[in-house]
Amino acid sequence: MKFFTPEYSSTVSVGRYQIDTERQIRIEEYRGKIGLGYLRSMITAMGSDPCWSADHHGLIDFTGAELDLTANDVLRLALMMRQEQNRSYGWLVFAVNSSAMYGVIRMLGYWSRNTERFRVFKSRPKADAWLERHIHESPSGIRETPPAPQAAELHRAV
Repeated sequence: MKFFTPEYSSTVSVGRYQIDTERQIRIEEYRGKIGLGYLRSMITAMGSDPCWSADHHGLIDFTGAELDLTANDVLRLALMMRQEQNRSYGWLVFAVNSSAMYGVIRMLGYWSRNTERFRVFKSRPKADAWLERHIHESPSGIRETPPAPQAAELHRAV
């Protein structure tokens, strides 16, 4: 089992992630006031980590955090999550501490076109338990299969 735990902290926020390559999961934990710039730097750091895999599941714990995001920030974050180098194909399970944060995460799932893979829970133990039960499953319909060569040629001819 290999864990990488870089910590990105400031005077008002702390974030860290671990990548468990054996279980194919990454765990992100945030504390304090978290804004768009902070989340962008974490996504960039994870995407450049040699242990990162788009097929890993994610457990994102915001129970100790306060999200400082506007609707425009959530849209920007969603667009970043849709970029191929940041795209994830496993489950994305969130633990949040309020109804408002629950709504923000649902909006993020919608705008990033990941609603079928997002699960949001009001506690970390519930999120852990759900992911543990579904860790060996893959969300359905995530990867599009490329068209067969004959179908692609026929489509171009039409």
